[in-house]
Amino acid sequence: MTRAAEDFKQAARRVFARQGYTLTKITDITEEAGRAAGGIYRYFESKSALLKALADDFLAARRSHVVHSSGDHHTMTTEEDVRKHVQAYCQTYRDYLPEMVAIYEAAASDPRFALVREQIRDADLKIWRDHVAETRARFGRPVADAAGIALMIISLLELYCYNALHLGTTKADEDALAAFIYGGMTH
Repeated sequence: MTRAAEDFKQAARRVFARQGYTLTKITDITEEAGRAAGGIYRYFESKSALLKALADDFLAARRSHVVHSSGDHHTMTTEEDVRKHVQAYCQTYRDYLPEMVAIYEAAASDPRFALVREQIRDADLKIWRDHVAETRARFGRPVADAAGIALMIISLLELYCYNALHLGTTKADEDALAAFIYGGMTH
């Protein structure tokens, strides 16, 4: 990615953080970047395409956090494994908070971006479903429940991070969250 494209992405993060996705116009982003209004279209065809690029950055960063904390071929069969995943998820959410809030806003108002949001969730679901099935098998629990439990976990993680990190309605306690998730996976 070129320096100019990166400048537009960083400017979008700042503007989204200040005024939200819905109220942001392309000209707000180009002004924030200190670049010509038409220049952004060399890199991003629309505001939603720019947000999609930021969402891709979030996913890559989260994968990097998980691999850094747990290794490339990790499991989630212990509470410590789950804690590392939860911490990686929350840290990435914290690092990419403007994007995550913008993603929720965009998905609520733009059907095309709702599909992007579903793709992000589907990727999370596959990863967690596989880990849940592995853990439940280890504890002699029914593996058929894995998809439903994975959906519960992803929904919990998303809403927990949104409330704790964006709204500040609760103090983030990732250890308690990990223990809760692990209990749901093993019982």
